[in-house]
Amino acid sequence: MTYKDLDSITDPLEAIRSLFAEMSSVKEDLSATKSKISNLNRNNTKLIVENKKLQAKVDSLTTENERLKAEIEELGGPRVEKNSSNSSIPPTKQSIKQQILQHTTSLREPSEKKPGGQDGHEGHSLDKCSTPEHTKEHKVKVCPHCGCIIPEDSEQTCFKTVQVIDITGPLQPCSTTEHKYYTTVCPHCHKSVKATSVTGNCKKVMYGPVLQTMVVYLYTVQSIPYNRIAEIMRDIYMVEKFSEGTVRNILEKNKSKATPVYDSILSFIEKSSAAGMDETGTYINNKLCWFWCLQCPKYCYVFADESRGIQALENHNIIPHLEDLILYTDRHSTYFKLKVRGHQVCLVHLLRNLQYLCDLNKEQHWASDVQKLLREAIHQHNLRPPGEIDVGGFKKRMHTLLEQDLSSFERKDGNDFQAMQNGLINCEEYIFTFLEHPEVPHHNNSSEATIRILKVKTKVSGGFRTNEGADEFAAFHSIAETAKRNGISKFKALFKLVADMAPGEDFIEKLIAEND
Repeated sequence: MTYKDLDSITDPLEAIRSLFAEMSSVKEDLSATKSKISNLNRNNTKLIVENKKLQAKVDSLTTENERLKAEIEELGGPRVEKNSSNSSIPPTKQSIKQQILQHTTSLREPSEKKPGGQDGHEGHSLDKCSTPEHTKEHKVKVCPHCGCIIPEDSEQTCFKTVQVIDITGPLQPCSTTEHKYYTTVCPHCHKSVKATSVTGNCKKVMYGPVLQTMVVYLYTVQSIPYNRIAEIMRDIYMVEKFSEGTVRNILEKNKSKATPVYDSILSFIEKSSAAGMDETGTYINNKLCWFWCLQCPKYCYVFADESRGIQALENHNIIPHLEDLILYTDRHSTYFKLKVRGHQVCLVHLLRNLQYLCDLNKEQHWASDVQKLLREAIHQHNLRPPGEIDVGGFKKRMHTLLEQDLSSFERKDGNDFQAMQNGLINCEEYIFTFLEHPEVPHHNNSSEATIRILKVKTKVSGGFRTNEGADEFAAFHSIAETAKRNGISKFKALFKLVADMAPGEDFIEKLIAEND
């Protein structure tokens, strides 16, 4: 009720009741406000006390810091870890992480110049040879428009010449072959036709397939960095003016040719009944990334990604190819999130982990009992066909071992035995899959062997500078490793890839058929 409402009062008693109601509401609001103020005061008092304690702690830490600084000064200044870049310690004595850091850093001060050739820099390109050793003429034989055969005596004009420089052997001069391309007019449809090119889009001079294959082979199979490849080509194969940039261009050119072949490998693995997977870390552009491997006895597919989780498989569209496979892997959690036909954990990993527990507590027999059970299963798998093995008996014995109380075996404040037992419980149904499926191995050695080359490359060149370089390596390595698994020389497979003007998805099939 307000002052203006007084003129409209007709019942004084009702007005008094209304005023009393409003006063009661105001009192309740006032009481609630007082309560909030009291709580805020109490909280403020607590914060003041806590602030004083924190300030005292800061003062104490500041004093301690000053004291430690004084001690450091007395000891000769701050401690700096020595390595091969600031002392005489050899690189082999450093950790892999320190070696990689050294490979990817430089003592040179950065400049404002862009990488590569600078303005005014005199560029170099391949020049044509005035006296090529070989000459090949490419004349038109069939009209592509009407299918008419062009007479051999018809007049044809040379419209382009391309020279191909290729290596002939160690300490041997390079060989130059000149390809002459002709054009003519079809006598039937009267359209101008040109000879088919065997040198691609090159207009002047190019390196031959043997030289390009050697570059790809040294980079992929032997893990040799760009500068050493260029030096090998100059010193051993006598290729003049061969630079790191040329290595880069050759790899980039052949990666585009390898892409359809590389992508087709997934379809072959998809048709297998089982496949192995593994992953390993390496540095790409100074960042820790992961190379993944999906492989079966005849085919191998490797790819790189920043993620070590299921996101990597989604990024490369791997998951749809796994649905009908039994995966044999380690116990990395990502693999068990996949929708697949089954799993087999690597028993070699388990045996190794159990050995640690045997060494940790020599009085217990649980770890050795599990080892004996696993080794017995492997032995039975090697001796008998799947139908004659008592798989249920092995599973029952394993379940009994996993139900045991291992708390008495632990070290003080340790949980090594419990952690191992919990890990085995989580993958219990995937321990003896290989006994029921003869095509599934009990280990993941083949996957580890496939990506071991990444560790070699990391030690030699410190990783990859770009994502594109990592993808190139993955594509070439996948093709070379697939060839090896089918009894084909890695160099031969890469040569076929480089020499083919446009390799397609059937490249692998043709390569295997030629070798049979």
